[in-house]
Amino acid sequence: MVGQTAGLGIGLTVAVALLFRLVWGPVGMTAAAIFGGVAAVIQVISIVVAGPKIGSADFRGLVGRWAVGTGLRLAGVIAVAVATLVNRDRFPPLPTALGFLAVLVPLLFFEMRRFR
Repeated sequence: MVGQTAGLGIGLTVAVALLFRLVWGPVGMTAAAIFGGVAAVIQVISIVVAGPKIGSADFRGLVGRWAVGTGLRLAGVIAVAVATLVNRDRFPPLPTALGFLAVLVPLLFFEMRRFR
């Protein structure tokens, strides 16, 4: 599952970056590529952290590991806000936020396959 998520994350990041280059130019492409990559890394780490408890009956362990993944995703949202506030020329708000979300949200839906 980790390898599939990483591969899908890389593919989504490249696709989003190329699409954003058409809409916002090189600056939008760079912002989307950087934060799409951040989203992919966060999702892979979240899967690695939660992975050992998914199949077990240890509900408390799963909830704790789920909370770590959720915290990482929240840290990504905060990183988007900080990047746009610190350097708005390099990280315009819309391409930066959409680049992050356009990779993270499909990966979250992909992760849900594990719970069926």
